[in-house]
Amino acid sequence: MKKRIIALAALLFLTVGCVPAFAQQVAVSTNIAQYLNFGTLNAEGSVSVARHWTATAAARYNPFSFRTHQADEKHINRKQMTFSAGARYWPWHVYSGWWAGSRLQYQQYNNGGLVSPETSEGERYGLTLSGGYTYMLSDRVNVEFGAAFWGGWGWYATYDCPVCGLTVDRGKKFFVLPDEAIISLVYLF
Repeated sequence: MKKRIIALAALLFLTVGCVPAFAQQVAVSTNIAQYLNFGTLNAEGSVSVARHWTATAAARYNPFSFRTHQADEKHINRKQMTFSAGARYWPWHVYSGWWAGSRLQYQQYNNGGLVSPETSEGERYGLTLSGGYTYMLSDRVNVEFGAAFWGGWGWYATYDCPVCGLTVDRGKKFFVLPDEAIISLVYLF
């Protein structure tokens, strides 16, 4: 019995000794630049899966529409519900320095009224490519800077104005769009 306990203890010691240790394995963040997009609420979580890789999942939500109090009573919509999951590659270490990432993304949206009274709504599916730099402020807090673009396939309907609902166009199309400017605060666990 004593030999089995010693063998088991030696096996556990060797196993634990061979597994790399990570100081911070989990992070949550919010993109401050998204709040400037008419109050879009957002959060992202990530988990370190290797020295150079993290798995990420994110969500953005904007239920707000705005009205101007002018004679023409202009409506501005930037509504969206976006979900994404993907990975980031870090050349040096996770959660510090340069990074490049990719995500699969789904979005429901309703945009319009900012430049013209036309409003567009629909759904999009696609792939996001992003890159940036993470600066360590302390052991637990980072700030990230970056940009993301995405492309894919979408279904849409365009209306003459947000209120009247007269359909101008409807269909499916391929798209390539800027996704987000990134200025994020990150907390590491």
